[in-house]
Amino acid sequence: MQTGKVFGVEALIRWIHPEKGLIPPLEFLPVIGETDLEIIVGNWVINEALKQLIIWKEQEVDLDVSVNISSYHLQSPSFTTSLEGILALYPKINSQSLQLEVLESSALGDIQSISRIIKNCITSLGVNIALDDFGTGYSSLTHLRNLPAQTIKIDQTFVRDMLDDPDDFTIIDSVIGMAESFSREVIAEGVETTQDGLMLLLMGCIQAQGYSIARPMPAVDIIDWLRNYTPNQEWLICANKKLSEKESRIQLFRLTLTRWQQLFEKSIQLAPDDIGQWPILKRTQCHCGIWIKRARNEKFFEEIWLIKLEEVHNIMHDIADDLFEKHQNGEIDPYNNGLKNLRYAIENMNRILGQCE
Repeated sequence: MQTGKVFGVEALIRWIHPEKGLIPPLEFLPVIGETDLEIIVGNWVINEALKQLIIWKEQEVDLDVSVNISSYHLQSPSFTTSLEGILALYPKINSQSLQLEVLESSALGDIQSISRIIKNCITSLGVNIALDDFGTGYSSLTHLRNLPAQTIKIDQTFVRDMLDDPDDFTIIDSVIGMAESFSREVIAEGVETTQDGLMLLLMGCIQAQGYSIARPMPAVDIIDWLRNYTPNQEWLICANKKLSEKESRIQLFRLTLTRWQQLFEKSIQLAPDDIGQWPILKRTQCHCGIWIKRARNEKFFEEIWLIKLEEVHNIMHDIADDLFEKHQNGEIDPYNNGLKNLRYAIENMNRILGQCE
């Protein structure tokens, strides 16, 4: 996101059935799980991925490709030998262009065995290893310490809700901090909006994949997509600004405040049965409330300024609570929903934020 460079793709399997059409992986991969067929399919995918790299190389396109590997496949007796044999079929491909993604949850079994296999793949065969869906396991710190994967991929379930859920934000912030401490690269999965990318950049994560960049596509379409790809300008501007720690924190506050306002205004104008999700209405548990508490504990900002910010934040929630109660009682006119005062309070909050930038 810092340079706009497309550096890799992920191989996604689809079964094109002659009668039933396209069948998604979750409908057939579980059926072959922990069988010989799973190993056959896994090796086929690796071979197809390397074959595709050759095609792209001939077209002067330099990309890495990631392939998901099941725990059962990874721990099969022939895994390393089979992988070595497949790589030998494509001597023109640098083995570092292949990244094997191991689900973090799949490493819960014999972690020492998986660690040895991963280390062998890296040192003997030269492939890269990533821990996929990181953060979903119950012992992520142990995995980070014991598994020699070069890259960790933050699970999309945390990324998808981080603008709304402070807990998901905290998990991602912790993962980024751990990755930096252990000298690992980080890729955020499931980046679907410009705001997702901006938040990740402000948190220190610069690599991402997701629908905001590209949706899944056939390999033959990649060349044309690359030719027409335009990097997200907001990401480039944000990533290349030299923000102080204080400025970065305020920008995070603004992002979550804007998201909160958008979600509230959308919900207040819908019938109760049509509402997907309200923003967090409890003032001490929303992103902004937690931000203010944390800033006060860390003594990073002047107390007088925080008091002003907190006062307007409370006013915003007082207005929102009143509007929410009226909405629940059916007293909100969809064409005159009383949002003027809420917007004014949020404008005041943004003015106070500007005083500290």
